[in-house]
Amino acid sequence: MNTNRLVKAGIIAALYVVLTYALPSLAYGPLQFRFSEILTLLAYIDPFYVLPLTLGNALANIGSPFGIIDVVYGTFLSFLALYSMSKTKNIYIASLWPAVFNAFIGLEIYLLSETPVNFFIVAGQIALSEFIIVSLIGVPIFKIMEKNDYIMDILKNN
Repeated sequence: MNTNRLVKAGIIAALYVVLTYALPSLAYGPLQFRFSEILTLLAYIDPFYVLPLTLGNALANIGSPFGIIDVVYGTFLSFLALYSMSKTKNIYIASLWPAVFNAFIGLEIYLLSETPVNFFIVAGQIALSEFIIVSLIGVPIFKIMEKNDYIMDILKNN
């Protein structure tokens, strides 16, 4: 990996962590409005971003109230979403993968929560929050960015 790609990977991973930790009350729990999730659309633009975003997610999950379980399980689900996004040819469909996979965070919350929770409600809340952040907010931002050749040249790893 050349220096440029290594720096870009580090910046993206760090940006994901910083954006998650900036609003921790919104980042963890049954309603997760992680604005850092908008960055997952980078995996749609270039598969290179799958690993930096996975690393950023793992580091961000260290702050989770579910600890190491969320670091492993939550990061694995995010990796599956990112990988699927990188293989999808339509940005609208790609934007749905985080909602699909991260709904299974509801299982983690259901099993580990100290208070009783309904799995289907929690899974639905997480899927809905992912859909709002990635599909409804992130896609329009990325559609605007796609019109700027300079930004796209920087983001793509040619």
